Amino acid sequence: MKNLREFQIPYVGLRLGVHQFEYQIDAGFFRHFEESPISDCAVKVRLEFEKAETLFTLRFYIDGTVRVACDTCLEAFDKEIFGDFQCLVKYSDELSKGTNDDDEIIYISRDESHIDISHLVYEYIILCLPMQLQGCKEPGTDPRCNQDVIKRLKQSPLNEPGEVDPRWAELNKLKFDKD
Repeated sequence: MKNLREFQIPYVGLRLGVHQFEYQIDAGFFRHFEESPISDCAVKVRLEFEKAETLFTLRFYIDGTVRVACDTCLEAFDKEIFGDFQCLVKYSDELSKGTNDDDEIIYISRDESHIDISHLVYEYIILCLPMQLQGCKEPGTDPRCNQDVIKRLKQSPLNEPGEVDPRWAELNKLKFDKD
C-alpha cells in the first residue's frame, strides 16, 4: 500500500519561486480513501508549487486512466481523465483551526512546516470524472457490458409503460418556442 507521506510538502525549506513535483498515482493511493469510485488507475499528477512571501499557489495538472464501474451495467472499464486545477494556500492561525467554506483557498497556521496535498490530489482526480460513467455509448450493445444486468434492467417494472404521474402530465402540456 502506498504511503501518503510523499504528499507532505515541506515548504519551510523551499526558496521563493516555482517548484515542480510529480506523482504517479496507482490503486494503492485510493485504498486510503473510503468509498472511492476508483478501483485502479495509472494517473500522473504534476504540481507547480509557487512559493511567495505571504501565500502559495498550487497548480495541479492531471492526466491518466482510471478504472471505474459503469453506471448502467456495473462492469468495470477504463476511463481516460485529464484536468488542471489551482488552489491557494494562505497563512491564518484563526482560520486554520475552523472550517473553511472556500474550496480554492486553504488556510494553514504559521507553526506548520508541511502541506498535505493527498486529499487535494484525491478530490481533483474525482473531479476529472464525468457525471455519468458509461463504458459504452449504447448500453447493452457492447460485448463488454454485463448482459445479466442489462437483461434484468429490461425486465424491471420501471421500464414498462404505465400510468403517468399527473404532475408530470401537466408539464407535458407546456410549449416552448424553439427560436
